[in-house]
Amino acid sequence: MMNMFEILDKESSSKSEIYLYEEEGKWYAYDRSATLLKRFGNGVVKLKKQASSLCGVMLEKVEVDLNQLLGRKWFVALCSDTEMMLIKND
Repeated sequence: MMNMFEILDKESSSKSEIYLYEEEGKWYAYDRSATLLKRFGNGVVKLKKQASSLCGVMLEKVEVDLNQLLGRKWFVALCSDTEMMLIKND
């Protein structure tokens, strides 16, 4: 798993991509990706609110139902065992 600084770096530099990270068999979105999924991914967010702390700053973290998400209009641009980058395919 990537460390929080790497995740925040990706989140801050992305525009419309959604980043997902695997943790102990579940997939999570952080920060801006979590916000976009809650807005555009009706039904794909399992756990609405979970906080993760980095240097005292609370970050939003949501669990993602990967089966629901991939059944929708999202294109998997990059994929590894522990990370995915998705783009909305309208």
